[in-house]
Amino acid sequence: MSIFKRPFQLCIVLIIALVGSVTVAQDSPSKLTVGTTYIIDVLNPTTSLYGYAQKGLFYETLIEAADGANVIPGLAESWSSSEDGLVWTFKIREGVTFSDGTPCTAVEAAWSLNWYIETSAPAIVSYLTNITAVEALDPTTLQITLSQPVPNMVTAKLLYAYILPPHIWQDIPPDEIGMYEDPSVTIGSGPYVMTDYQPGEYMILDANPNYWRGPAPVDQIVYREYGNEDALIQALQVGEVDYIYGVPFTGIPAIENDPNIQIDSALANKWSELSVNWTPDGTSPASLHDPIVRKAIDYSIDRQQIINIAYLGYALPGNAFITMGMGAFYNTDIGEIPYDIAQANQMLDEAGYVDSDGDGIREYSDGTPLEYRLMTDDSAAANFRIIQIISDGLADIGISAFPEVESTDSLIARQVDFDYDLIHWEWDTDADPHFLTSVFTCAEMQDGGWNDSGFCSPEYDALFEAQATALNPDERKDIIWQMQTIIAEERPWLILAYTDSISAYRKDRFIFDPLNAISTMKWALYTGFSQVSGS
Repeated sequence: MSIFKRPFQLCIVLIIALVGSVTVAQDSPSKLTVGTTYIIDVLNPTTSLYGYAQKGLFYETLIEAADGANVIPGLAESWSSSEDGLVWTFKIREGVTFSDGTPCTAVEAAWSLNWYIETSAPAIVSYLTNITAVEALDPTTLQITLSQPVPNMVTAKLLYAYILPPHIWQDIPPDEIGMYEDPSVTIGSGPYVMTDYQPGEYMILDANPNYWRGPAPVDQIVYREYGNEDALIQALQVGEVDYIYGVPFTGIPAIENDPNIQIDSALANKWSELSVNWTPDGTSPASLHDPIVRKAIDYSIDRQQIINIAYLGYALPGNAFITMGMGAFYNTDIGEIPYDIAQANQMLDEAGYVDSDGDGIREYSDGTPLEYRLMTDDSAAANFRIIQIISDGLADIGISAFPEVESTDSLIARQVDFDYDLIHWEWDTDADPHFLTSVFTCAEMQDGGWNDSGFCSPEYDALFEAQATALNPDERKDIIWQMQTIIAEERPWLILAYTDSISAYRKDRFIFDPLNAISTMKWALYTGFSQVSGS
């Protein structure tokens, strides 16, 4: 899930910035060490839910996300559409190769897009709806035909459809694609090549000498994974790492006054939410399927306390699943979710949820107590603080939910099997709402899909299809507002907070433009990045 801040606009000025603003010292080899508590879930680009910063360094797309507000040409140096909006023609750059030296032309681009559609690659295919044909007219001309005109062809559809080498992927049986983990999966036409990877420890990327944009800004990028946030922050303080994207909120006080460390922050399309196991096919108790219970849970959450304690004020209270950063698409009619323990208790009282045995826990109509598994992943210390605050609020309304922490991989497995009750997740996403609205569709409930709550509604699906082809901006906005209203009423997600994107780096070694706080790693490197002389 990639991070952006404002609605996309095509800005040609940024093309010049991308290729002309890098001023890296010539002392070679140069190395940038990036610290993190979690590098990537899987290398396979068709199923990975994490690691978009790294994938943007391996692979190229036709069109690329830039600084969070814009898109720029990628492998396609230009594009145009027919008057009816059904046929799009992309001019593909000449002389581009994959990192293994094989050609990357319109032929490979057409193969990749068709392959994603034919194999229903779960992490990508939702972007490619309404595409009926993809054809390479010649090595530098790609033609895409749509069933209907769409409003976001260049601002959403093609941003994450990585162009892959057919000779690596074409012979893999469809049912084995998602499990393919050979290091060759990282072969792409991007600026870096993965040369070493030890899961849970480190990943080493070396500059691709044949990259079409020319020499990469830094010769080597090393990702180092740390077991906890304290160790990560200490590594930055002592200079073991140069850069952290996604600085732990708990670590900010330790570095905010360090003269050698620069902190950048900005409100981005990031948020935290509590996923409710909505599907009756899952393992959650029947009581959790009652909308009154979900509403009461929502009212018991002290969002401001979460912001103050877990996010140290670097957040705003959340309410709609479309974030404020998406501008007009954000539904302002939903209103603030109240923190109202008295109202939550009254709702449960009136619905017949009583504590008949006096143990402090209400019971469902079948006599089972309102006891739920409340979980979060171990990627950030703030996560446990969040679910502890939620647990305390639930106790105040007669619901027992003991806070538990599991590994990210374990929770992803639970999500796929819908074997959970309540899970706290942190998200970030595109500036265009197409992908985010797709998360709640029935189709995304398949293995490897994005639907983590199991919410499934024909009404919602119909609205998703309608927004995908609504060319009038006001019409599309109205549809997406309706979709937000449905989710706000059904509550498969309880939106907790819209959080800042925070990065920190050793300014005695490198300089990043402040926009890196809301940028992809590639964009951060290719604009306003320089190495301090003598570092």
